[in-house]
Amino acid sequence: MMREIRSVWVWMVMMAAGAATANAQTAAPAGRYYAEFTPAATLGHMSDSSFGGEAGIRVNDRLEGFLEAGHMGNVATSDNDARAAVVAAFIGGSASVVQKANYVDIGVKYRLPTLAERWRPYVGIGGGVARVRNATHFFVGGNDVTAQLEAGDCPSCTTNVLLGNDLTGSLTKGLIVIPVGVQTDFARRYLVDISYRFGRILARSGAIENDVGISTQRVQVGVGIRF
Repeated sequence: MMREIRSVWVWMVMMAAGAATANAQTAAPAGRYYAEFTPAATLGHMSDSSFGGEAGIRVNDRLEGFLEAGHMGNVATSDNDARAAVVAAFIGGSASVVQKANYVDIGVKYRLPTLAERWRPYVGIGGGVARVRNATHFFVGGNDVTAQLEAGDCPSCTTNVLLGNDLTGSLTKGLIVIPVGVQTDFARRYLVDISYRFGRILARSGAIENDVGISTQRVQVGVGIRF
């Protein structure tokens, strides 16, 4: 995790240094508020897609507050794979691991000087919550026995096992997000927002034994309007 965070901060510093050399700045766009749709690709141990929305307010020329919410298709980690593999071996079957997350967070962006007369870089930080849903499936002899395991009754398994909430069910966890990106406006009212967003879904060891945090990465393009 620390290596990923250091990489993000190095990127921030590089963007800030490059922005500081730019002389021209565009005129402030119309409207203090904005709203945008944010489709994205997720990276990491499992790659998938993400979609959501973001709204915000320009506090001044440098600061912008934001609120975002969305859904990430699969944020499963190697820890999930290892936990599922133990159960799969125990029942003499196989496992398919999927861990989905709905998120909402609020934060602030610091807007850097304009690049190439139209691109406005920014860095920021936000905090919120993620509702993580485990959708792990287990198979024995080609048959999906997940529902039987969840009920504690699997006649087709070599032995029965009751799944814990590390592999089934949903749990709400804390979330930290670090966005790094650039915005540009066109036709005065409309905007494009290209960003990389590193997130950390915090562990809840009180709810899941030996739980670990989940690192998420989104590369997203937002398209929206200012008003």
